[in-house]
Amino acid sequence: MLIYNTTYFVAERQYSLWAKWIHEEHIPFMLKCGFEKPQVAKVLSPNSEQEGTSVTVQFHIGDMQQLNLWNEQHAENILSDMVKRFGVDVLAFSTILELL
Repeated sequence: MLIYNTTYFVAERQYSLWAKWIHEEHIPFMLKCGFEKPQVAKVLSPNSEQEGTSVTVQFHIGDMQQLNLWNEQHAENILSDMVKRFGVDVLAFSTILELL
């Protein structure tokens, strides 16, 4: 079992629109693609001068083969959609975690 984790840095002016997109569009799409157990968490930061919010969105997926297939078929489109909607107001990077 793997955890597919994406960390987003969201500008405050886009946060409510981004949160709506995550909950109403992105998470349902990912669930249709075979991901499970979505979790959304705010990253707590000691940097109070930060001009945005960092959030992680995590999903479970069975194995690397499933993840690679999803990556080939959907990852570029999701990134492109996010950039069209939010531009540089939302930045993201993903990591893959293996449950031990």
